[in-house]
Amino acid sequence: METTTTKPAKKEWIHTWVQKLLQSMQTDENKKFIHVFLVDPILNYVLERLFPYILILCVLFVILTIMISLTLLVIFTRIPNVFDVHASSVSTISI
Repeated sequence: METTTTKPAKKEWIHTWVQKLLQSMQTDENKKFIHVFLVDPILNYVLERLFPYILILCVLFVILTIMISLTLLVIFTRIPNVFDVHASSVSTISI
């Protein structure tokens, strides 16, 4: 059974251990080690898994852009006088 006097000693030991771990991770050698053996493999794995979905999204975006452009082209060629407002067509209101 653990007494109350060992709990603060355990907390101090954990705090000291965490501080030493953080200090050792600040060295350039350890940073490079973590980057090469932890960060890069994780990023490569995630990007390999997501690449097909990113590619599909890009293709869909291009298709959607082309369809919108074609739709606007058809609309503006079928109805050429949409924005053509003549002075004679605007009626004036007299008071």
